[in-house]
Amino acid sequence: MTATAARRWGLPLAGVTLLVVYPLILPALFNANQARYWTLSIGSQSLILGIVALSLVFMSGYGGMVSLAQAALAGFAAYAVALASLLPSTNATGATIGLGLPAIPSAIIALVLATLAGALVGAIASRSSGIYFLMLTLALAVGFFYVVLQNYEFFGGHIGFAGIVGPTGQPRQNPIAFYYMCLVVAIGAYLGLRYLVRTQLGLTFQGIRDNPRRMRALGYRVTLHRVAIFALGGFVAGLSGVLGVWYRGNISPGVVDLSRTIDVLIIAVIGGLGYPIGAFVGAFFFLIIDIFASSVKVFGFSFDERFNTLIGLGFVVVVLVAPDGLVGLANRLWLSVARRLGHAPSAPRAVDPLAAEAGVVPVIEIASHDLPGRPEGDTPTPSP
Repeated sequence: MTATAARRWGLPLAGVTLLVVYPLILPALFNANQARYWTLSIGSQSLILGIVALSLVFMSGYGGMVSLAQAALAGFAAYAVALASLLPSTNATGATIGLGLPAIPSAIIALVLATLAGALVGAIASRSSGIYFLMLTLALAVGFFYVVLQNYEFFGGHIGFAGIVGPTGQPRQNPIAFYYMCLVVAIGAYLGLRYLVRTQLGLTFQGIRDNPRRMRALGYRVTLHRVAIFALGGFVAGLSGVLGVWYRGNISPGVVDLSRTIDVLIIAVIGGLGYPIGAFVGAFFFLIIDIFASSVKVFGFSFDERFNTLIGLGFVVVVLVAPDGLVGLANRLWLSVARRLGHAPSAPRAVDPLAAEAGVVPVIEIASHDLPGRPEGDTPTPSP
């Protein structure tokens, strides 16, 4: 097997195999409580956070829009699941809430609403760009947080809702089943987006990302396509919200506050905004730092309850050392070794990092016009 074939098929298959056997080998390494903890708190949570970060990576990498509203869209889906699945009851304000639907119909309703909410956010924000786009999506996310925080009639205020059960029951009673459900959803979301970007619609998204003026001149409705990107991003974020509320068993405004919005952005950047798989890599490292921050000591200084300091330092190091994230760093190291072994071409050529992540083409040099988030305008054509 050549280096390219190994990178295209061998590594993904090895990764999927590792994820499948992950909860099965934990009992041999830890006791029952520790194995349950690693299965749920690290394994399942990495997949859940990775899915919402994947929605951000999709929008930034293929749509050229770094949205800060993805955590809010995930939280919107979580609230929708709670309202649809809880038994009808009268709250403190006298309003009747809850539809009493089973878990799966509740999830379907939540995903539809999250998709529509994403389209609505897109209709509002897609006409702006740059810092105005970032601030507008951030304002919408913060606005939703204050709506659920102060509304007791429909959203339960700061208390939220509890007693939400998924199709696998309580995750802590059946952690392996819940982990595999998260794994199936994560793989489905990842493969679905990978397939989408190779279709005509996906190529249109990338064309709008690269040169919206030229695409508009060709007759494409740029704003409508950007709204479609937001809708798809809302659907993927909604998957994370549904799994997240089933994992916690409750929902409160803390799930959609500003810190969660920043966490999603940090996860995507650490993993690599140009690489969809980086969303899950970033989520895993984010959780590892979060969980084990209390045991880190530097010159006698403990990071106990100073997680933000530690993750901030890690974020700065990643940005300085590997601007394209951990996956981009691993990709460069892989190609360096392959080039030394004579399995990679020595002449650099500009490619799309999002296509290269799937092993379609090797990444050696990425031209500036291939990076997401650049200003609108004419795009120079790379030389062959």
